[in-house]
Amino acid sequence: MKYSLKLAGFYLKPGSAQEMFYTDEKGELFIGRVKDVDIGKTYEIEAGEKRVGTCYRYVMTWYDDGA
Repeated sequence: MKYSLKLAGFYLKPGSAQEMFYTDEKGELFIGRVKDVDIGKTYEIEAGEKRVGTCYRYVMTWYDDGA
């Protein structure tokens, strides 16, 4: 599912050097590969659906470098 992610925050996933936690302005959590991003910018991404029992979406593709 394509999604416009307006980045509100990000940090390295504990115990991982390969994945980051990203949050949007609504507080929704996304997990994806480490990427150089800026807070406040909007990124076009492909994100998976939330699975039952999870509170996040997984970022599968970053389409651009931000608006």
